[in-house]
Amino acid sequence: MSIAALHLTLPKQNLYINKDAIALCRDVLVNQILNPTDFADQFDKILATLHKLNRAALNGDVRLSLTEGLINHFLVFIRQVRCTEVALDLRQRRDLPDLNREFAFAAKLLLRDAAPHSKEELANIVYWTVSSLAEQLQDFSAQYRSHPGCLWAELNRLYQFAESHLLTDFQSNKPDHRDIASRYKQALLFQAAQPEHLNDEEQRLLEGYLRKWSYRSQLDRQENRAFYSHNFYIDLASPLGAQSSKEIQALANSRSVRVLDPSGLMDQARQNMTQLRTGSSAQQIGFPLQCDNIDAFMALKKALIAWQQASSRRYDRAPCLMAARTALGLNTIYRYLRSPQASPSRLINSHTINRSKIGACVKITALQDEMGLVSVGDVVMHYPEFDASGALGLVRWLKRTEVSIIFGFEFILGNLQPVTVRARDGITQALLISTADNDSLITYKGYCANNMAVHLYYKRDGISLDARAQSLIQRGQHVDQIRLQRTRP
Repeated sequence: MSIAALHLTLPKQNLYINKDAIALCRDVLVNQILNPTDFADQFDKILATLHKLNRAALNGDVRLSLTEGLINHFLVFIRQVRCTEVALDLRQRRDLPDLNREFAFAAKLLLRDAAPHSKEELANIVYWTVSSLAEQLQDFSAQYRSHPGCLWAELNRLYQFAESHLLTDFQSNKPDHRDIASRYKQALLFQAAQPEHLNDEEQRLLEGYLRKWSYRSQLDRQENRAFYSHNFYIDLASPLGAQSSKEIQALANSRSVRVLDPSGLMDQARQNMTQLRTGSSAQQIGFPLQCDNIDAFMALKKALIAWQQASSRRYDRAPCLMAARTALGLNTIYRYLRSPQASPSRLINSHTINRSKIGACVKITALQDEMGLVSVGDVVMHYPEFDASGALGLVRWLKRTEVSIIFGFEFILGNLQPVTVRARDGITQALLISTADNDSLITYKGYCANNMAVHLYYKRDGISLDARAQSLIQRGQHVDQIRLQRTRP
């Protein structure tokens, strides 16, 4: 397979660049960016300069001299950003996808124009390109948006190119000293983990975990016509990533199909979950810095369910289209339940688009201010038309388009009351859910710990309750649901 056969998407190179302009680019991209720590301070300048450079026709050796060190620094920088070791401001976070796109263009232009002096150098350029495309895919996951087919198509063809040129096993690719195969598997396994079911923190943790452990999975050629439910499959000739055995069985040509067996990685994840239970530090296992053991455990638990391809759906969905109103987030729900007449504006117009016995799917027209109000694992209160009582639930998955947010939530059953909670020396808002068998409390993430004494109070209904926090039922991006044991009514 030739480089021309990759059909890479590239920018139009219609800018003229003279020697003085090249010198200015060199000053910014080479002389001012000496290590990854310079990226945050020079973010805007790098983005503008690289944008211009990518749209100018250059000699391949000149382009390599201008961008080789920069790409190495960038891949270290973006890893630090993903792991939150480097904090970006709001504008930089907004522009990060543009920066990732420009670095993908830069790597692809090197692959097309530069003449590698050795097979190792070619492997390194392919590794840069694979990594840059994978970072672009990560941007779509972070925004809960569908991956564009062109990115997976290019990534698949790149892997096929690397495979045909025997480049996939080179271990010393800068700057990560990883091989192309493990970086490609990392992207596939992250997609197979169904990131729409992971909150922002879980995505961050799983992405960091896969950087260390993706090599434990096996990626091989499909040698026969049998497809097995425990594996994932990749058609290198298609614009799709990892697919289940059911999705890929219709393929007529198996020569382009690769089989991804995640069993080795799953065994590693189970072992690491046991270590987390027994108190091992999440950082020792391969998670990023500043990682909570509970968050790491929940991320692995969700990923294992997805990699096992075990569906958790027990009831069929019934399509519908019903106008509704929705409260997003603990603070909004608490205030609305306390005073519904005084705060109707806290509810957002929405539509119920299908329902089942245990949950519903909701669509909200996406306004910029509402994009961050809902996250996987967080609490919502949904009021379909003609239903004044509403339904409390936890968001189980989330997808976004340019014009809407769509999420599925699972009902939380029981008698619901807004309460204030005193634990330690602080007071906060919470929701008390009571059933015939037990009580649970939804409060802000990390506020209550196991066996902690808490006092609940709600003046309007005369609720005053002393209890002890017991086991964590579930954790979201911003809230915990904790089982309570009453000590005094």
